[in-house]
Amino acid sequence: MASTARVTPDEIAASLAELPPLPTSISEVIAACDDQDMTVGQLSQIILRDQNLTANILKLSNSAFYGHARKVTTITEAVVLLGFSAVKSLAISSHTARLLNRPLAGYGLATGDLWKHSLASAFCARRLAVEAHMSPVEQAFVAGLLHDIGKLVLATHMEDVFQEMGADARARRVPFHLVEAETLGFDHAELGARVAAQWSFPAELEESIRFHHDPDQATLKPKLAHVVHLADVMCMTFGVGLGIDGLAYEANPSTLDALGFDQTDVMRLADELGPMFESDAFAVE
Repeated sequence: MASTARVTPDEIAASLAELPPLPTSISEVIAACDDQDMTVGQLSQIILRDQNLTANILKLSNSAFYGHARKVTTITEAVVLLGFSAVKSLAISSHTARLLNRPLAGYGLATGDLWKHSLASAFCARRLAVEAHMSPVEQAFVAGLLHDIGKLVLATHMEDVFQEMGADARARRVPFHLVEAETLGFDHAELGARVAAQWSFPAELEESIRFHHDPDQATLKPKLAHVVHLADVMCMTFGVGLGIDGLAYEANPSTLDALGFDQTDVMRLADELGPMFESDAFAVE
């Protein structure tokens, strides 16, 4: 297979403007969550201006991943119980849900598969961050949520070569992102990092997306990249969004040490998280 890229990442990056920008309502919620003078009541009123955002935050607030003993019925309750940082994460997820809910035939992903994998990875990364004593844990949620968004960009521009790359990945039994890099000179992780940069997310979050397949390369916040990597692998193991090469994707040998985990920790977390992936939280409003 040829190693010369048919299009450069810069050329594709120039088309990133085709991705919908963060809606005004989402941007307002993000800004409000970052405002130290913001009150619970004020934030709640900002959220309530957007009906879809309100519905999605309430749905995710009641998912098994948060484990509340009682049902959250109002936005004010959600803000109080979850905190501003978690609400900001859920606002971002509300925007990305429709983007990531599309089918990506080239990756072997049906409608909803990429969204389910992304949201599952987000919750898994958040839980791993708590276990690894990382802060802020919501940064891990957003990184997990966006780690594969480059697939959306690449699938739009590379439809003509996906069949060829898929056949190569299957024949050699290697992860698809390696074939992407060999064929194009870059992979979906690189494009995903550029999306994060376009949306003005922090550099360490951008880095974690860029290196979620090879977290040893991360230098700004290596633990974040390792958390996203492990969350991705665990969700593949659970069978959430396997796609064309899921079973060929293995954990980096250094990741457990980087996070202070051992195999017993991973098995315990898998037992805790696995049943939650049957949740209806993945449905898109």
